[in-house]
Amino acid sequence: MILIEHATIITVDRERRILADGSIVIDGREIVQVGPAREVRPSRRPARVIDGRRLLVAPGFVDTHVHLSEHLTRGLLLDDIPVDRYLPDWLIPLYSVMTSEEEQVSAQLACVEMIRTGTTTFCEAGTLFDVPAVAEAVEEVGMRAVLGRWTWDREGGPGRMRQSTDEALALNEKMLAEVNARPADLVRAWPLLLGFGTCSERLIQGAAALARRAGTGWGMMHLASHPSRKTADTMPVTRLDALGVLGPEAKLAHLVYVEDADVDLLARRGVKVSHCPTAGLKHTKGLAAHGRFVEMAERGVCVSLGGDSGNGSNHFDMLRIMYLVATIYKDARLDVGVMPPEQVLEMATIDGAAALGLEGRIGSIEPGKRADLVLYDLDTPEWRPLLNPLNNLVYAATGASVRTVLIDGRVVLDEGRLTTLDARALYERVERLSRAQIARARLPIESRWRIVTS
Repeated sequence: MILIEHATIITVDRERRILADGSIVIDGREIVQVGPAREVRPSRRPARVIDGRRLLVAPGFVDTHVHLSEHLTRGLLLDDIPVDRYLPDWLIPLYSVMTSEEEQVSAQLACVEMIRTGTTTFCEAGTLFDVPAVAEAVEEVGMRAVLGRWTWDREGGPGRMRQSTDEALALNEKMLAEVNARPADLVRAWPLLLGFGTCSERLIQGAAALARRAGTGWGMMHLASHPSRKTADTMPVTRLDALGVLGPEAKLAHLVYVEDADVDLLARRGVKVSHCPTAGLKHTKGLAAHGRFVEMAERGVCVSLGGDSGNGSNHFDMLRIMYLVATIYKDARLDVGVMPPEQVLEMATIDGAAALGLEGRIGSIEPGKRADLVLYDLDTPEWRPLLNPLNNLVYAATGASVRTVLIDGRVVLDEGRLTTLDARALYERVERLSRAQIARARLPIESRWRIVTS
């Protein structure tokens, strides 16, 4: 049993309470009590008591769209590479040669970054190959996750990059059987399609049907590029609906180019939308001008947040993502009331949980939910003065103030120290394996400024 006492707590509970002097009791994996400190009484002596007088506690963030494998080549792609050349000229060569070890190490690097910036749960974008191996790596770090494998049938490449519809569905069925049968429930798998016009209608329908049979969600990337780019990513939302695949179990990522009628349809069907603002801006998707995420949220669509990739947004820092969402749409709409910090925090927590079908387990600090908690050090400049904790969290906080993180009741970051793996050894492996992968892919490592090595 763990007792966190006399802390400032942003609960995101049903009443949206902020407790100025609150306590939390954790028994095993679950939160069993939360409330004003004077009312919280552990049923037995806690094994650990955390003095929260100089701490703020918030739910762990939920990142609903990340490409784990690109963390091993983060920053490789220079800004002036045309976006429509990312996949054929860079990403396909990199993914086609990536080993299981490299996938595992890249996943762990991404997990460490997420933990250190307050994210406790994520959904992979569907760009893995050895999903069981990555599941083991994620479990070792201690994160909660949904994983998916590379799935398409209208595009190709060398070796495993080429898949028929039947092969793609069979590989997903095998993945679900292997990963979801594991006794631990921190890591699960979904059918997650690459999308962007790379999947046939039969594959989309087959993935949705597979998800229904397995009792999981499914997802894909959709409608992300400006129409002027003439990509194959043109399937209307109404066509997806006609295929019978839109419902509460569907999660669509990016979804920048939609009309009013599409927004209403998404709301009626209960479709979840993963908004990836940092990648959208870096990839020049016309996000501020064309994105309808404000309208989606206003009409009841569940909109969550995603970090995307190591060469897209280049980071998985939900604190930076929240700041961006809370500011860019105010400016784009010339309306200071758009995307208030309260709504943005919900997108990063309880709405992210709902997008993954986990709102009954995580996303808020309430009795009966799993103890996925982030403890911030209030004795840092960004938290002072503490007049409005939500404003501090969304507009000012950085990962530098993340002190302790619990996932499923387990302390995975303790006073700034990772407890589940040796971070320094991981970073050394990353440096070695990154260069080996890039060399096998026969890609250059370039810099516009001269790097002096001796």
